[in-house]
Amino acid sequence: MRLFFNPIYTKSPIFMQNLICSTYGHIYKYVKQGRLFKKIFSELEKSQWYSEEELIQLQNEKLKNLVRFVYENVPYYRRLFKNLHLRPEDIKGISDLNKLPILTKDEVRRNLNDFLAKKISKRLSRLVFRKFTSGTTGSPLRLHRDIYSINFEEAIIQRQYHWAGFDLSQRKVVLRSEPIVLPLVNHPPFGRYDKPQHTLFVSSYHLSKENIPFYAKEILDFKPAALETVPSTVYLFAKLLKDQDINGVNFKYVFTSSETLTSQQSAFIREQFKSKIFDHYGVAERVVAIGTCEKGNYHIYPEYGIAEFISVNGDPKRREIIGTGLNNFIMPLFRYRTKDIIVLSTQPCPCQRKFPVVERIEGRMFDEYLTTRDGRILPLICNLLSIDTLNIIEAQIVQISNSHILIKIVPEKAYCSTDEMILKKNIMNFLGEDTKVSIDKVSYIPRDKSGKFRPFIKQGES
Repeated sequence: MRLFFNPIYTKSPIFMQNLICSTYGHIYKYVKQGRLFKKIFSELEKSQWYSEEELIQLQNEKLKNLVRFVYENVPYYRRLFKNLHLRPEDIKGISDLNKLPILTKDEVRRNLNDFLAKKISKRLSRLVFRKFTSGTTGSPLRLHRDIYSINFEEAIIQRQYHWAGFDLSQRKVVLRSEPIVLPLVNHPPFGRYDKPQHTLFVSSYHLSKENIPFYAKEILDFKPAALETVPSTVYLFAKLLKDQDINGVNFKYVFTSSETLTSQQSAFIREQFKSKIFDHYGVAERVVAIGTCEKGNYHIYPEYGIAEFISVNGDPKRREIIGTGLNNFIMPLFRYRTKDIIVLSTQPCPCQRKFPVVERIEGRMFDEYLTTRDGRILPLICNLLSIDTLNIIEAQIVQISNSHILIKIVPEKAYCSTDEMILKKNIMNFLGEDTKVSIDKVSYIPRDKSGKFRPFIKQGES
């Protein structure tokens, strides 16, 4: 959240930071959990029990409305439809989507402004938010979302919480990438309290053997029911607790997202925290979402988007997700290539919902950690690049040592000294002013032996 980089917040005493967090919580509830949210949530509570035919009909109706809108309001699709000699009535439903080409991130980046709708109806609201992708592939992308899609996203997440048995009146701890405490602060407390949301935000940038007892005490004193986190961070947190023989930090529910949750991580987290795990998969482009139900199975949410699949290297089980979002009218994306891999299941789920079932998500995995000279361990290395980083096509972090970071970047034409200054400042904000930051501008960043891009490597690795 940009809030935590605001000088007013960063320079305030702890009591004022708690007050600012609570103020933000009031705004969050107003924007994301107001009347529109409640309406969408009520609709989702009903549609989860639709038959397969009713779900397809719902998707087709949403798709037709979106197609009509983009033809009139989105320059990229207006141009594409004309080049393909298509009219809105030619896309009547899911089966007609193959008349459109598959869309890549590079195509969106090259035509970014043309993907933005020129007119937003009163129903959708003119309130628009800009956001960057997380940069987990090394290439952050600037995106836009309208207020309806933001509320829809919140309602989808809260429906999964409802499946778990958790509601908004219960307390939760959030251990994610937000720099709720400046990374260079070296003393507790490492959490800040958001009273309206009953949430304790805890820093993920101070995890170390020395600090873990302070984390445990803050969380035990707070008495939360749930932990909201990402797999690599909570796995590290659980490992540190076990290593220091700290017991009693338990949660009834652990909600994970943003990275692929491995079976090894899941088993260890469940055992360490004596909890149930509910995992959520989504993409910043808001084209598809997947989550686990109360029976522990992954489901594709049909109300959220239309998921198509292409086989991977001829493997009949492993499929890459192609997504068409159905709820973001300010920047709609049709048949967007996510580059994330899943394995579909042929077995129905005991929960009785007619949503497609996914056996496992291979997606995005992060099991490498950046270490600092003062002993901190940072699992979310992609965030060093994504905060306000513009004009970069692709980037890779190379840790030379605990005090020296090399950033390899493939710059866009507009890349300038200001971008480089912001990039270096971001790194130093997290790692310290005495960290040496080298920038290496390259035309291409090599892939590893398997052909995959690695956003982070340590010197000496191949």
